[in-house]
Amino acid sequence: MNGPPLRRGYVIGIGSNIAPERNVPRILRALLDQFGALRMSRIVRTRPVGMRTVADFLNLAVFVETDLDARALKAACNRIETALGRNRADPGSAHKDRPADLDILFPVLPGAPPRPVVEGEYQRAVVAELLATLALAPPPAGLPRGEAVDLGGVSAGEVAAAVHRQGGAGDEIVVEQCA
Repeated sequence: MNGPPLRRGYVIGIGSNIAPERNVPRILRALLDQFGALRMSRIVRTRPVGMRTVADFLNLAVFVETDLDARALKAACNRIETALGRNRADPGSAHKDRPADLDILFPVLPGAPPRPVVEGEYQRAVVAELLATLALAPPPAGLPRGEAVDLGGVSAGEVAAAVHRQGGAGDEIVVEQCA
């Protein structure tokens, strides 16, 4: 997708395995409220890793442009998690089912090649796709169609997309699919 040059921003990994069809859209709307726009990968269904649960995750990666530093962005992500019911005070929360999980994966700086830090195999493909939409990497091959979620009357998640709010028209959410 072409457009103005990227400003500084971050790639955030997102996951949910408690009512993910309801909570992933809530996470995306909260990020839109905070940043106004984002780029997102397709949404993939994955098995949990390092957890004792039978509940699958919906996972994706997003890019948000922001001048916030990593600490302030992490605080914003934690507020979204707790607003959706995650108990961040629980020392075992990293290994429990969760309605929202937002992890800052790495910064994207203008003019500098991205240095992806991606641990899980399930994240590598969606991060590669996201970087391709930002013209920072070649597109990955063989990605399955993603899972759609409802963002208030518009569908997102089957393919990578740019998402923003259209002011003046009832603040509706606009999803522009990336080819």
